[in-house]
Order: sequence, then structure tokens, then C-alpha cells
Amino acid sequence: MSLNDRWIGAELSGVERELACNTKYENVGYVEYYRNDPRYFYLHPSPFLKTRPSVLYVADPSVVPQGPPPEHRFIRVHVIDEERQPLDAMGNDWLTFRDIGGWEEFDVSSLARQRKIMDFHEVIEFFAYPYDGEADCIEEIAGCSALFAFSAPPMHDETGGIRSAVFGKKHQWDVFRRPFEIIPKEFRRVNSYYYYLFSNTETAVRKSEGEINQAVLKPQKLIADIPVAIDNESGKKLSPEYRDVLKEESGIITGQLLDGLFIRPESTAAIEKVMTEAVYELREEYLSSGQRPFRQNISGAIPKLASSYARLQSSSDIRKDDIKYVMDLWSSMSHKTEKIQSSALKVRDAFALTGDAKTLYYRLSDVYGADCPIPFKDAVKTSSLDPLDFKLAYESLEERGYCLIVKNNLTLLEPYTKE
Repeated sequence: MSLNDRWIGAELSGVERELACNTKYENVGYVEYYRNDPRYFYLHPSPFLKTRPSVLYVADPSVVPQGPPPEHRFIRVHVIDEERQPLDAMGNDWLTFRDIGGWEEFDVSSLARQRKIMDFHEVIEFFAYPYDGEADCIEEIAGCSALFAFSAPPMHDETGGIRSAVFGKKHQWDVFRRPFEIIPKEFRRVNSYYYYLFSNTETAVRKSEGEINQAVLKPQKLIADIPVAIDNESGKKLSPEYRDVLKEESGIITGQLLDGLFIRPESTAAIEKVMTEAVYELREEYLSSGQRPFRQNISGAIPKLASSYARLQSSSDIRKDDIKYVMDLWSSMSHKTEKIQSSALKVRDAFALTGDAKTLYYRLSDVYGADCPIPFKDAVKTSSLDPLDFKLAYESLEERGYCLIVKNNLTLLEPYTKE
């Protein structure tokens, strides 16, 4: 569907509905400059709903102490004067000019968390509709699909999103993609901040910001956050009546998805400790097999997946249960991929650390040891590496499971030893 095709209230996100219809938020919205001039701007209900504004806000630099607001941010303005002017000789079309005396950023996540049209279990159930097979297996596939749909916010200045390695036959891949009609077509364009790619061949994504979600059929090179195994499941035949119900539900879930994208879940120190333990568990399980049919993002996957699951629940906090859910889901799917993939990738050959990665690990280990959060600025200074080489080095360590990146800290993990 297109974002411009939404016309009933249930298809709007909670944020859009509140900002568009509730007079309490009359002067709150998403900033768009008029003709690239920051002194004049519109306020939209969201970046996804560009209305035809009847109000133009004026930020005179001599009146507004902090200057005009930044574009593409949610703000609340303080109006000090208002004037209406006709746009045609008949007086049928008017534009209101509102002078502001100041503005402040507005956190819309509180509005996003209020949406309760569908319970998150119902959202997962929606992703199960096209499959015929064993209920428990279908529920796991649906869980992976829901995590992919709700994406993950960027972390430590890196891109967000979920990368899924899908294993199954071509007809099962087609079934997998069916529920993702809920993703607006605008999000399938690479220039979108929220980008979703479905491909049965590996494709390089030339994009360095935002949230990048990639689902690839039987990838060889993609470093995946979670595998999705579709084994004995097949497509289900649907009646015309049921298709109508699904179409109605899909619009509601799209609105719920848009709200989820406004939420950036946070973790506490206690949760980060649980997350670190989960990364150790994932690494042990992944590397102990010697080879897997996919390349795994060992250290970065759990934080991403847990953030996505929190978004799915309209929660701004990552909880211990969230980590357990995504870890159990990853573990189950990881084992299933071994059974259905005949030509396994020799992972040990694919995960060679670079010289700078080894250097970074040993230098930081000498000073800080393992399991100690190291601020990025201190890690760069201690490593004595060029900033670009430092970035490439810690990404290599993260992929291999030798470090964990949380917020603006780097934590070394104990080296893996196979017993």
C-alpha cells in the first residue's frame, strides 16, 4: 500500500491521529520548510502524512531567541500572533500566518505508545495467516516476520534495521513475502529513511543511514541478525471473504507499524548485563557447530532484535523477557536451518579477523580487560588507530563476537574457546 492511500482513521498511526485531530496538539507537528526558508514552515502530523496545511508558521530571528526550528523534527511552537489572509478573490481559500515566539522539541513516542487497536500477539498472528503447517513452527516464522517488519532503531551511530537470512524453497519464499504488503511502497525505495528490501539474490545496498531491513533468500555473504527457516510449511488457500478481512487488518497494522517506528527503546545497566550474557550464549551456540549455512551478526543481533520486539509491543523499554524471546527464537531457527540447507557455508573460512581488529582487541584488552564498557572516545585513543581503521576493526570484532556495542560504549568479550 501507499502512505497516501490511507483514508480511514484506523489506518492512521496514533501519532498522526492525535496531532491531526486533537486541538491539544494544534501547534505541534513535524517541520517542513516553506521553499527551503527556515523562517517559514508547516507542521505536519507526521513525516508519513503530508497534509495540505492551512497554517504557515513564521519564525522571525529577531523575535525567536533560539532561531528557527530544525527541519524534519517534531516540535511544539509558542504562538504570539495570528493573521488570516485570503488566497483567492472569492474568499473561499484562506491561509493563516502564525508568528511564534519560541519552540521546543516534542517527543512523540509517548503518543506512539498509546496505540492499542491490536495487541502485539494479534500482529504476530497476522504474519502467520499465509502458512499451512504445524502451528508452533508457523508461530516462530511469524515472530521473525514481525521483528523484521518493526525494524530496529540505529545504535551507536550505525544503521538500524533487521537482516534476515531466509531458508526455504522458492514457493515458500513467495509465501514469506505475502504478509509484507503492510510495508508502504515508499519504504521500498532506497532513499527512504526506513528501507525494506526483499531479494532472492544478494544485492549490495548503497545506503549509510537510517534503518535498513534486508530479507534475502539463502544468502552466502549477508551477515544476518536472524535466520528464518521454512521447512514443511506451505501456502494456505484463502477464501475471498477472508482476503477482505486481511486487507482491513493490514491497514490497521500499517498504522501500528508507523507508531512503532517512532519508538526508540532504551535499556538499563541491568538489562545490558543480561544482553551481554545472551551474546555469550549465542556465540557459544553458533560457533560450537563449526559451520552454519549463514553468516551471523554475533554481537549486534540481540540488541537489534530485542529493540524490535519492544517496538512491536509499543514499549520504550527493553525487558529481560524481550531478550529471552528473541534468543529462544534465534536458537530454534538456527538449528532448523542446518536441517533444510544442503550446501552449508564454511563459516570458519568466512570470519577471518583483520590485522587491525586483532590489534584493537589486544590493545584494549591490555588496558581494560573483558566485560568492561569502554567509552568510544577512550577506545579510539587507546587503540592509536585512524578513526576509519578503528571503525572497520570494531565492526570486524563485533561480527566475530569479540565485542559488544551498546550505546556509545564498546565492551570486549572473552575469546571463544571450543571445548
